[in-house]
Amino acid sequence: MIENLASLALAVAASVVAAGAHAQDASPLLESMAGTWDVQQRMWPGPGAVAVELPRAVARRQLLDGKYLEESMEPATPDGPLSAAFHRHALLTYNPVAKRYEYTSLDSRAPQLMTEIGAPLPASSRGGPVGLQGGRFLAPDWGGSRNVSFRYRLTIGPVQPDGTQTVQLHLTPETVLPKKEFVAFEYVYTKRP
Repeated sequence: MIENLASLALAVAASVVAAGAHAQDASPLLESMAGTWDVQQRMWPGPGAVAVELPRAVARRQLLDGKYLEESMEPATPDGPLSAAFHRHALLTYNPVAKRYEYTSLDSRAPQLMTEIGAPLPASSRGGPVGLQGGRFLAPDWGGSRNVSFRYRLTIGPVQPDGTQTVQLHLTPETVLPKKEFVAFEYVYTKRP
């Protein structure tokens, strides 16, 4: 009897892994995001504020084993007048067991690991846009205020026919600023040929 249960458990585990691998291989969003991209970055310091243009960047995204996307971003011109050196790394995957996207990033400009998780999605909607809920983070200095706590979420748009994609980080201040959600960072990616 124990052998039968063990065989059954092994068969179920193998089928879940196989189904998960097949589902991840088929993620059209991840496949469309692979490549080298020019990135225009903008930042809004608060609700209703004017956007601040940040230095242009280059993102290299590669799909690893058809399962997750690895992104590395750095300034387009590291020695340019507006370019402060930075490195930003991110991972995006579709979790076939939970049926949701999961994302994590780390940026040397604000070295806090940020993780966002999406709500479960039907397979038919995995091409984007994707909404991912984050947690909380502490900005040591935000617009002259110290130790500002934020809740955050991320939206990843689909890759458009013209080869562009928009990713936005939305923040909701929990202290000081008005407690109203706003787009804090926007990355407009343009795929290189």
